[in-house]
Amino acid sequence: MKTGTRVKWKNYVGNQLADPLQLLAPGTLTELIEIILEAKKKTLKIKAVGAGHSTSDIMLSDDFMVDIRNLNNILPSSQFDLKPGFKDDTNLIFVEAGIHLFQLNKILDDMGKALINMGAYTGQTLAGVISTSTHGSGISLGAFPSYVRAIIMADENGELIQIERAGENSISKGPATIVGGLQVRLVQDDNHFKAIVVSMGCMGLIYAVGLEVTNHYKLKETRQFSTWSKVKHQIDFENLLQDNRHVEVLVSPYKFTANEHKCLVTCRNDPGENEKKSLIPRGHRKWFFEVLLFVIPSTVIDFVMRLIINHFPKMIPGLVQGMFASLTDRNYVDKSFKVLDLGRANNLSAYAMELTFPSDQFTKAVDAILELSNNSVQEGKQYLTGPVSLRFIKTNSFFLSMQYSESENQYVCMIEFPTVRKAFGGYELLSRIESAMRIFNSRPHWGQVNHVGGEGKEALYKLYPKFDEWLKVYRHYSKAGRFQNNFTRRCGIEVEVNPMQIPFT
Repeated sequence: MKTGTRVKWKNYVGNQLADPLQLLAPGTLTELIEIILEAKKKTLKIKAVGAGHSTSDIMLSDDFMVDIRNLNNILPSSQFDLKPGFKDDTNLIFVEAGIHLFQLNKILDDMGKALINMGAYTGQTLAGVISTSTHGSGISLGAFPSYVRAIIMADENGELIQIERAGENSISKGPATIVGGLQVRLVQDDNHFKAIVVSMGCMGLIYAVGLEVTNHYKLKETRQFSTWSKVKHQIDFENLLQDNRHVEVLVSPYKFTANEHKCLVTCRNDPGENEKKSLIPRGHRKWFFEVLLFVIPSTVIDFVMRLIINHFPKMIPGLVQGMFASLTDRNYVDKSFKVLDLGRANNLSAYAMELTFPSDQFTKAVDAILELSNNSVQEGKQYLTGPVSLRFIKTNSFFLSMQYSESENQYVCMIEFPTVRKAFGGYELLSRIESAMRIFNSRPHWGQVNHVGGEGKEALYKLYPKFDEWLKVYRHYSKAGRFQNNFTRRCGIEVEVNPMQIPFT
């Protein structure tokens, strides 16, 4: 097990920093449990960290930070005491939760399998995307938690717990038999499952996941320019969302020709058996921009972008127009995970805020966002430094998921605001947008920049109808507050612990 003291940690974009007592990187489950027992002995706090892709303070800890990325193996299904209907299910895999998505995609591809849905980036760990309810797009497709069938978690006492749904929706007859003889306790309870799957690492360290996947498939991506007024009409009256497997819309915050906000509409669908394959396979979309991002170091591109944004702000609308141009392309057909991945544009140094809106609120919210953006430019020369991104995803029943709904057959719109790192007024503008969007019943993405808190638990009661149920499960597993940090404190979800029992925090 790798250990480190006096180690500085920062996330991938450098907006979240920590100087934990120790940064630990277990390579086995036994080492993971040893860390928990050591923390318990010394009454210290613990927080798991993966790829550091989150731009919120969700993963920071003053005490032990546990990098789980060495826990990245596929587990044999023979370790799991599955019900007869699941014993030979080739679309059910068990995998250690520290695996990167790009690693998992390669393994699944070699098996002739694929993720059912995913977002535009593959650098995160599986534990990270599940715990924060990270999503892709598609109103008939769920976010990552929707495909979880079991979670194996080490609690604050180092006990291994296997959590599944109850009754006929469970997959196991009995607890797993982990190599090394470690005991596992099986909990088949709907409320525990709905609370723990999306719990931001607050209830324990996730060791492994039982995940539903699908057979290998391809996607065909088409992209075309439009305007926000036309896209609204297509959504309301032309079944744009219903007629496509995936739909994403980029909206420019700035008006161009005909006093319109330009849009780039991306649709992804089954290419069909008759789709012609290119003689020369392309790496990813527009080759010129992919090569440019490959050849020029990202630090140079970041510097140039910040120079333009902070010293020549009137050029920002043109910069956004250039971003649109870098993404437009003729039809692109490839394996699903390659089409869904945005490509090298993910390497640019930026943070983001993302808000979730009910299906009957998001068009009004976009109109309000565009007006607020225009006012920020007029009043204080503060610009959104990229297009506003709209993705549409099916609702789910996980208590603290941004996509939560009483009905799982609806959809929500996720609106993301990517912002170049160190852009003038970036955080302030995102904060104003987040505050203004509350009237549209928005929920912030846990893993992105957010300002949930300040109102204690009341803020979460307003956002999540089942917060009480989540809190009951949280208190059941968090009697010593072992996985609490500044994030839980500002959200008002930490348990009260005698401070004299926590000498180092």
